[in-house]
Amino acid sequence: MSGKIRFLKTTSNYPNYISAFMRKHPEMETLSYKDALKKYLEDCNAWADFWKINLEATGKFECTEIIDNVELLQKKWAKEHSVKYDETNWANEILLEQIKFYKPDVLFIVDLYSDNSLAKNIRKEVPSIKLILGWDGILWHKPETYTDVDIILTCVPETAEFYQSKGKKSYYHKFGFETTVLDRLTKLPKPYNVSFTGSLVLSKNYHLGRLKLVSELSRKVDLNIWASSLPVNSSLYEWSRFKEMVKGGDYRFNFDLHRVGTRNKGEVFGLDMFNVLYNSKIVFNTHGDNSIKTAANMRMTEATGVGSLLLTDWKENLHQLFVPDEEVVAYKSTAEAVDKIKMLLKDETLRAKIAKKGQERTFRDYSYRQRMVELADFLYNYL
Repeated sequence: MSGKIRFLKTTSNYPNYISAFMRKHPEMETLSYKDALKKYLEDCNAWADFWKINLEATGKFECTEIIDNVELLQKKWAKEHSVKYDETNWANEILLEQIKFYKPDVLFIVDLYSDNSLAKNIRKEVPSIKLILGWDGILWHKPETYTDVDIILTCVPETAEFYQSKGKKSYYHKFGFETTVLDRLTKLPKPYNVSFTGSLVLSKNYHLGRLKLVSELSRKVDLNIWASSLPVNSSLYEWSRFKEMVKGGDYRFNFDLHRVGTRNKGEVFGLDMFNVLYNSKIVFNTHGDNSIKTAANMRMTEATGVGSLLLTDWKENLHQLFVPDEEVVAYKSTAEAVDKIKMLLKDETLRAKIAKKGQERTFRDYSYRQRMVELADFLYNYL
């Protein structure tokens, strides 16, 4: 393909993060759409504008980022472009007008899980589109969601294999780390010994096992917990839910929830989350309940990228991503995790050595610059 490829990525963010950011930055109300979006993305939440920065750095792309569920941003854009919309359907209507306005060659719709209606009619609405990309990072494994998608991107190798077996084109895209984030972090006088940051969605095939593991670990070591997605007042979980869990044989559920809930320091996202990782000697990582075989989550490159030691659950493919005991440390049980934490906290030289090797590996193989060079080549040749 000759000329630069117009690439548009649209995604959504956690509502809790959006609300917290808006409370922290009331000046967003008075800014233009361009300046408000810039301020929002500067917080480095999730993928932020890391794709845009690094795809454009290849010289092959012109990129646009849209966060489609940030109401203030989206309505600012609509107002500035004289776009009318129905208040009951503002998100879909404004997004469709944005796609028409930017006329992308490639459209990447990250969050199709709950609503894939946009992809169904997009080509007749926007004839410039040559390629629609979708994303499955949660082992969704529902081909019908991606009927109107050309290529499914995923961070999970078994998910890529699954869609290929169903006749769908897929691309295995490993997570990355934006190295410039380091320039914006601040060292605390006293680092945390061990930290856990992440979601605890208390539903089947999400994080029930993670809750139990975090609870057990907190009984044995000094584990600092920053958990998101916990229910309000989680230390006193509603009786109806407790009965449901007990009926299923999980008598410890409410006790685990109480322990984690009372020790939870609160949600952290964006730069706040990176600062927690940066100021932690050891970052404890555990995958979701549905990720039985495969290591794939973002925390692996985020923790190693900031230079902390990553202690992660052992998976079949871990050695393909990092060298265990040289670049990261793995555990297969709570008891093993406890033993390794205690050993690593005593042996500062070993801990620093492994953390340094992990960071070097991430910078070499998993920087967003490297990830986007590979993706750019794939897309450019495909088109």
